[in-house]
Amino acid sequence: MEIQLKVLIECLRKKELALKQIANITQNQGDLITSNLGHEEIYSIFMLMNSEKQEFINRVLQCDEVFENMFREVGPELDANPSKYGDEVNALQELIRLVMDLDVQIRVNEDTNSQALSERLMQYRDRLMLEEKAEKPDAIDSGEYGSQKVLDAYRSQSRDRK
Repeated sequence: MEIQLKVLIECLRKKELALKQIANITQNQGDLITSNLGHEEIYSIFMLMNSEKQEFINRVLQCDEVFENMFREVGPELDANPSKYGDEVNALQELIRLVMDLDVQIRVNEDTNSQALSERLMQYRDRLMLEEKAEKPDAIDSGEYGSQKVLDAYRSQSRDRK
């Protein structure tokens, strides 16, 4: 039983370390989103960071699986004799609090990053639309007025090309 409790404690410590890495990467992603880098650079670096973060997420999931399986085994014994394993239970409770705090911090930062990224993408889209609109000449109507527009469009495009 004591060995199983030590495994649970070690599992939570590993999860805490992985969550700290995820929190750091998430914070760095937020800094990246608000940086002055270009859209393509941000996207490239952001995706690399996501790949790195995924490795730590996989570690967290593995820790969760081991913890849940092990806890199913030791749970009834802990319920039956809580005072017998007081130190281990206190250590588990403290680690669970730390892990939950990190989880909340990560979720808040992810939400903040998501909003900032959405705003940044909207600005990029709007800029592209303005550039695209600036490159297109005005529509040409038919008739005499349309002929004048053809000439004006030709002149304005010719001057821009010189």
